[in-house]
Amino acid sequence: MLASDIDGTLVGCGGEAALADYLRAHPEIGVIYLTGRTRANAEPIIRHYGFPEPLALATDIGADVYWGPDLRVDENWAFQQRRDWSPRRVLHALEGLDGVKFQGRSSHWRIVFQIRDQEALACAKAQLVRAGIACRTLWDGEEGRLDVVPRGALKGRALKYILARLNLKAQQCFVAGDAENDGDLLEGRYRGVLVANASLSLRDHLPPVILRSPYEGAYGVLDGLRQFVDDPVAMFRAEYAG
Repeated sequence: MLASDIDGTLVGCGGEAALADYLRAHPEIGVIYLTGRTRANAEPIIRHYGFPEPLALATDIGADVYWGPDLRVDENWAFQQRRDWSPRRVLHALEGLDGVKFQGRSSHWRIVFQIRDQEALACAKAQLVRAGIACRTLWDGEEGRLDVVPRGALKGRALKYILARLNLKAQQCFVAGDAENDGDLLEGRYRGVLVANASLSLRDHLPPVILRSPYEGAYGVLDGLRQFVDDPVAMFRAEYAG
């Protein structure tokens, strides 16, 4: 089983056709996609590059789970996210804060704010805590953007749920990622690969079981996946290196 992020990992750095060809030549490898995109944004990307239809698709950083090629929504999983998610409370808590401007909702799970500076960011986070709101905050310093999402919106949590539903073990899964929101996929529960274009903040904090590929994007995924599928002894040695 390959469980992979999409942007910056499967697409965006070249090698997409080579990886898609490899996966089509190995239909025994199931694919799970885990992305910050919505379903409407993820589906066209998967089809455009000719990647296999998913066994499961987790969108909005794991807030939604869809099953099979027809992408049936998992209502049980969605209910778990809605249980303590209140966009109205989030908006009310941050309303009127200096340096915090509501930008809109990029999906039903994601509320976006423009933040003026680090001081305003600290105030916004503190206000959410004071209001007792169960959520996660995702900060993009380059864009000055703060996304507020349900506290259960985690790729690793969604993958654990998906594998349990498929009756698969962690040892059967190979993960791939590049960004900080892939960190809980790459923490060591699964073998996997960090592609060469990955966030620098991830590189020094991952266990030996995660390969650091010298290749970017899809070429990096292909590099790691070949070792996992074709040379499991090497992967075993990597797991226990050091």
